[in-house]
Amino acid sequence: MRVFTPEGSAPLSGWPVLLYFHGGGWTLGNIDTESAFCTNMCKRANCIVISVDYRLGPEDPYPAAVEDAEEALYWVARNGKEQLNVDPNKLAVGGSSSGGNLAAVVALKAAAAEPPIPLVLQFLSVPAVDNTATTSGEPYKSWSENANTVQLSPGRMLWFRDNYLPNEKDRLAWDASPIFAPEELVKKVTKAWIAVMELDILRDEGIAYAEKLKKAGVEGEVKMYKGAPHPILAMDGVLTIARTFFSDAVQVLTEAFKTN
Repeated sequence: MRVFTPEGSAPLSGWPVLLYFHGGGWTLGNIDTESAFCTNMCKRANCIVISVDYRLGPEDPYPAAVEDAEEALYWVARNGKEQLNVDPNKLAVGGSSSGGNLAAVVALKAAAAEPPIPLVLQFLSVPAVDNTATTSGEPYKSWSENANTVQLSPGRMLWFRDNYLPNEKDRLAWDASPIFAPEELVKKVTKAWIAVMELDILRDEGIAYAEKLKKAGVEGEVKMYKGAPHPILAMDGVLTIARTFFSDAVQVLTEAFKTN
């Protein structure tokens, strides 16, 4: 794990904290690839950001990444106050793409824990939540509508999936595909902010997951960014809408910390 700490003195109760999971299709990426995002979020949301260096496929397929993500959650919940001066009552989880998948899974794991681990927010950016999706366009039209986008093509997504989930039966497990989480568990999960991009094959998965949460009575918001592609996190230097996305993310996270 890599810890990003704001400048200055911590609040009396300790720092708010975002436990963050990078993207890369459970195959690529590491704690360096999204360091700029973590640094900026730490500074602008005035919170500690902990970036998790989880194991990747194909060398370490499912459930290795889930195990690492869950271990990170438990470590922060049990040791964060003493080791990092974090406020255990202001813990959020977040991630992008495959990292958004892991953040959603960790939020469910936190709700299922005995006793439950309290979270203030699950911040899901372009999350992959259904590892059974196909290019048929059913039930996710975005997989066919955006089939020719260069940033994340269906072929590349399926390659990632094969690396992470070589056993097709595992793709139905809720800690691989949160869209299949049982309603009894979903009812207990923390509120969500889900960002989806119009020109992304994963767009409709994120919308469907937001609808699943809403149906279970979970507070949440899904926001679609018009004209934006999948790798929005890396494009704030060239796209105004990417800067808007980041500002929105900072505001949502800051508000979640304030209400607890």
